[in-house]
Amino acid sequence: MNTFHRIENIRKYMGEHGLDVCILCSPENMQYLSGFQAITYSRPIMFVIDHETTHLIIPALEKAHAHLDSTSVEHLHVYYEHPEMAEGAASALECLGQILKPGSCLGVEYGSLSLKVALALKEKKMELSDIGGLLVQMRYVKEEKEKEYIREAGRLCCYAFEKSLEHARPGISEMEFEQYGTQALYEMLGKDYPYAFSSPACITPSGPERTVMPHVFSSTRKFEEGDMVIHVRKPAINGYYAELERTFFVGRPKEEARRAFEAMLEAQLSVLEKVRPGITAAQLDKAGRDVLRKYGYEEYAIHRIGHGQGLGRHEEPYLIFNSDLELQKDMVFTIEPGIYIEGVGGFRHSDTVIVTENGYENVTDFPKTFRELNFG
Repeated sequence: MNTFHRIENIRKYMGEHGLDVCILCSPENMQYLSGFQAITYSRPIMFVIDHETTHLIIPALEKAHAHLDSTSVEHLHVYYEHPEMAEGAASALECLGQILKPGSCLGVEYGSLSLKVALALKEKKMELSDIGGLLVQMRYVKEEKEKEYIREAGRLCCYAFEKSLEHARPGISEMEFEQYGTQALYEMLGKDYPYAFSSPACITPSGPERTVMPHVFSSTRKFEEGDMVIHVRKPAINGYYAELERTFFVGRPKEEARRAFEAMLEAQLSVLEKVRPGITAAQLDKAGRDVLRKYGYEEYAIHRIGHGQGLGRHEEPYLIFNSDLELQKDMVFTIEPGIYIEGVGGFRHSDTVIVTENGYENVTDFPKTFRELNFG
């Protein structure tokens, strides 16, 4: 992918807005602009762009990783935690201070820059300006290589999902169910993707009480007869994610659960039918909610109808009721209306789609209907 072209776009923006330096702290944006996939915990990592060159600030324990990954970075700045080397710099801020000139105008990500770093920069008389919106817009439309990675991640979603579904039955725990697909996923990666890195992220809430929580870690709870289960697969290839989610049943569900499932499915299909360039995010959100309102479930549809997909598990733009964003060709979204009814359960399907000239490409095309997703 052409990181040079992306950096030149940043520099053009810097020139137009009087910025001397841009500082990136978000791991996703650092990878987007440099190719380096930062793994951040307590030690800051920063990617710095000025009008002439680029800098990567890293802790010493990431030095080998940076040399391996960061083909687009021109200058590497390392800070150390062991006294034998700490004379050079003992913190990211010290490294940053060696790069910046006092009184500079800085472009930063307000959503990612820590308050500690922001205050330290202001103490040095730096002027801060938010470039977060620029980076969001740059990442809206995916390049060909990005779409290739997302398609491959979608293939992994479907493969791992199918392998887990073969073991859907009463008595198996959420974690046990997941591991069948995860093991198959790792075996495929080792055989077919020798130069890729991946994440096998998944969750599997089950039963009426746990499925009403859209984001919850998997547990040792065992599937019971009549349970609904929401299984989520979100693998990544070289940092780019796809998402596949399906609600399935273990045995015969209660009629109220079956009715809610059918309403959710109809809502998702209604949204998918309308995906194309020019339609707005609000119109797609409304298409799903109109169906759910018809069945009396509008108050249980507690989240947006979908979100952008790429380097982030969730990323902008969002398909939400108050957004007038118009879809463009090569944007990538999840389509995932969901309803969560206390005492009944949660119901959600999600597919990852690439917007095409006249519609969409579904990279997670997988069975959806009750007949196809009823096991026991």
